Amino acid sequence: MSETRNVPRLDNHKFAREHVEAWKFIKANLVGAVAAAPEVVAYMLLCPLLTRLSVSYLPDFFLFDMILRSQDDTAAFAPAVLVYAFIISTFIGQGLGFVLNRKVAFHSNSNVALSTFLAILLILFTIVASGFVGPAVVSLVARIPFLPDSLVQLFGKLFSMAATVAWIYPANRFIIHRQKKEPPEAQRKKEVQS
Repeated sequence: MSETRNVPRLDNHKFAREHVEAWKFIKANLVGAVAAAPEVVAYMLLCPLLTRLSVSYLPDFFLFDMILRSQDDTAAFAPAVLVYAFIISTFIGQGLGFVLNRKVAFHSNSNVALSTFLAILLILFTIVASGFVGPAVVSLVARIPFLPDSLVQLFGKLFSMAATVAWIYPANRFIIHRQKKEPPEAQRKKEVQS
């Protein structure tokens, strides 16, 4: 006779019920990882493409001046190329992250128009911050000897993406993707249906 052992099993439904906030944080980060893949790919494709297109113009804007001052000659790509690549790829990743977070991580039932407006403000802030942090990090990483240019770009982009979690998760959780409280009748209907 074979003996049946009680092997502990991971019950994700039980975990989700007992640790609601932790589960939302985990789901939001998984969604962020899914949205990060196209963002990184876009960035890695945009740097050489924008270089081939000889992109060198940055508008006369104080933020771009600060970015240019943080650059040095060790970067593999021109400052304008880095800034535009960071801006475009961050927009792609943040836009995809908004849609996935609303549906998958937070199951938001708040006003779509208001959530979209707030998300656009967050995305603009993230793009500006990423446009400043990313090229500065790339300049720092470029000083590491014997590190290929492609890895310098990849590490710079990944670090700037990781830094944005500090404000993106709290903003998504508590401001953009709020749960509206439903009237008691609607809650009873849901309980009866499940």
